[in-house]
Amino acid sequence: MTEESRLTRRVYSVHFKSVLGAYVGFAVILIASYIISPASLSLQDFVNLLKQSSGLGIVSIGQTLVIMTGGIDLCLGSIITLVHVLTIGTMQGDPALILPVCLAGLAVGGVTGFVNGLGVAKAKIAPLIMTLCSDFILRGLFMIYTKGQPKGVLADSFRAMGRLRIFGIIPVAVIVWLLLSAVIVFVVRRTTFGAQVKMIGANPACSHLCGARNDRVIILVYTLAGLFAAVASIVLTMDMSAASLNLGADYSMDSIAATVVGGTAFVGGIGGVEGTVAGALIIRLVTALLQKANVVNWAKLIVQSGIILAVVALYSRKERR
Repeated sequence: MTEESRLTRRVYSVHFKSVLGAYVGFAVILIASYIISPASLSLQDFVNLLKQSSGLGIVSIGQTLVIMTGGIDLCLGSIITLVHVLTIGTMQGDPALILPVCLAGLAVGGVTGFVNGLGVAKAKIAPLIMTLCSDFILRGLFMIYTKGQPKGVLADSFRAMGRLRIFGIIPVAVIVWLLLSAVIVFVVRRTTFGAQVKMIGANPACSHLCGARNDRVIILVYTLAGLFAAVASIVLTMDMSAASLNLGADYSMDSIAATVVGGTAFVGGIGGVEGTVAGALIIRLVTALLQKANVVNWAKLIVQSGIILAVVALYSRKERR
């Protein structure tokens, strides 16, 4: 066996163990939650957890792809809020506007991601700086649009889609999340694009020498991240009766946490969406437990930051070995 083959097998082994650890961790926390609150031991409560995790799960798909390339996207939460207020503000209760309004929301997310990708790939702006500036711009845009008071009415049929459950059990949002996750898992594992995403994160120079168009891949990854954020926004908006300027406030941080907890290395090159599914469930379950314990939001941020630091420190020790 060549040195390259041994290294590849070791990388896959590390990732498999990280993903397995994420699901084991979720199972442990879930069992602990049932011990703390036996009344929550029901199929309905588990389905509700899946539904509460769906928006985060969808936006975390894009964040995972970005982090796999060695980048980061801090504006996904603001994309969610902007698309949300635009969707409610322009639909005006008219069912005929559902499709064009949703397409416009997807365009907003895609264009924002495309601009971020251009800034990172072509202008060589650090992802942290590029997406942070985009976040500030998007916040300004939705504040200008709403004047601090978002208004609008969703079409009843649009809200009915948000309440629809397949076979009377599984919410549409969960189906959308799992289908998108399955598609991206296939893309990352079985396509040239997926291999290039991992290669760019591991070694951009080597990726370029192997013939990968690094710039194009990075632009596409950020565009997809913006699109997934817009999809998450539409899915979340379906289940709401009024607009909120705080809808996407925590999603940038939460998506990073879900991605890292799910086994994607923060330095890029190693990871996948299969672990991010468990990461999203863990973050939402921990949040729900803290809410049941009447823990305030700032304490939640402390706990979440501690989880990220612990996971990153663990992965760093593995890499040094």
